[in-house]
Amino acid sequence: MKSILELIEKKNQEYAQLPFFKYMEDETIDPRQRLAFAPVIAPLAMEFSELCKRILRDEPTTDYIQEMVNVHTHEEHFHWQWLLEDMEKMGIDYPMRFSDAVKFLWSEHTLVSRSMLPLFERYTRGAHPIIRLVAIEVSEVTANVFFHSTMSAALQLQEMTKSEFRYFGMRHNHIENTHTLHTPASLQRIKEIEVPEQLYQQILEFIDVAFEYFTDLVNEFHAYITTHSYEVPFVKVYQIERSLSSV
Repeated sequence: MKSILELIEKKNQEYAQLPFFKYMEDETIDPRQRLAFAPVIAPLAMEFSELCKRILRDEPTTDYIQEMVNVHTHEEHFHWQWLLEDMEKMGIDYPMRFSDAVKFLWSEHTLVSRSMLPLFERYTRGAHPIIRLVAIEVSEVTANVFFHSTMSAALQLQEMTKSEFRYFGMRHNHIENTHTLHTPASLQRIKEIEVPEQLYQQILEFIDVAFEYFTDLVNEFHAYITTHSYEVPFVKVYQIERSLSSV
């Protein structure tokens, strides 16, 4: 498994150079604007919870690799609640018509965010536990880059609001770095896993597909925060819908 982990790390270093992360580093930009993509990540946050509970988890099990996967899914599946808390503290959790919420969640702005579950399910449903473990590893390393990048804006917002931002701030970043899978013993155990030859091509294909997905995802976030103001994050969606209804 060591060579697979090395490949994941190499691709993660390339992922960390995307324009979105450069934007997030710019502390001259209002922290509310840097996190204005929060509504766009909502489908992904909910889908990842579903992936953990319905696809990756398999209980009971006697397979030690699957057991590592199971433990991780229990540590991960509730994080979407923190996102909703942060959105409320950012002042963008305001009442809207159900139809408007549906239009946004299935708009062009969330096309990538809402496509994670079917993509990952294709590779992991009923798959060998090693493939499920690889899916978690890719998700974890990209999440570490992502939440490290949002922490600066979250800390600035905490100073402004005197409220903790658990999803985008230090809490989530700390949790991502202290999962059971990240203990020295677990990491060593993962490195020593013998990967059957017949799984290698499937694993390599999944790694390519997964990193392509996460690249498209943060590009989607970047496109949103550079075209939508945090003060009116949904206005362009409404304008598009109104113009379509008048045709």
